[in-house]
Amino acid sequence: MARVIREQFLLLLVLCLVPPALAAHESGPVGPYNVSFDVNTTMDYKVIVEPSSSGQTSMGVDFVRYNMTIDSEDYAAWLVFTRYEEPMVANITANEYIIYSALIDSGADVPNLYQVEMDGQPAVVGNFRFQRQFLGEGRYQEGDLVVAAAYSPDARLYEDGSYRGKNDFRIISTYPWEIIRDLLYTLHVEVPAEDRLPIKLSNPINESSERN
Repeated sequence: MARVIREQFLLLLVLCLVPPALAAHESGPVGPYNVSFDVNTTMDYKVIVEPSSSGQTSMGVDFVRYNMTIDSEDYAAWLVFTRYEEPMVANITANEYIIYSALIDSGADVPNLYQVEMDGQPAVVGNFRFQRQFLGEGRYQEGDLVVAAAYSPDARLYEDGSYRGKNDFRIISTYPWEIIRDLLYTLHVEVPAEDRLPIKLSNPINESSERN
């Protein structure tokens, strides 16, 4: 009996000492950005970087957009990086509006919004769970989680009291919370060097909170 107990204890000790599976670390260029994050999952997935696109906001500010997808058989995350020609409002209120609108468009009734910190910057994270009437083409099940987040990696406080940045990051994901949580926690976006230079008061500042 004592031998059996000892063997069971040794087996438990060995199991406790086995290190957990390491999260996959992804890093590389996305347009002008150097992006890195961890994907804490054992499922197969692929990272797809799409060609850039350009456009103009409703206030006439030009921008270039870079999209990246983290795709697996059952889940996906869509990451969007936008670089504006002028500094845009990037405070909590602006990001709350972006996330609220994105989740409503995705089928949310009343999404949950949270103020957090991402990559050392103020950010907003929101979520909701699919209801039966919003299951789309059958890829999702009732209760599946949708998470969205937004922040500006280069935003800073201007002398006029406004909080603005030329770069914007957004993500919307259907991955389980444990996976997307770790991705958001480890995400780092390195913006172009010229966007990290000291603010010049002569630089144009867009007074609108409109961001596309």
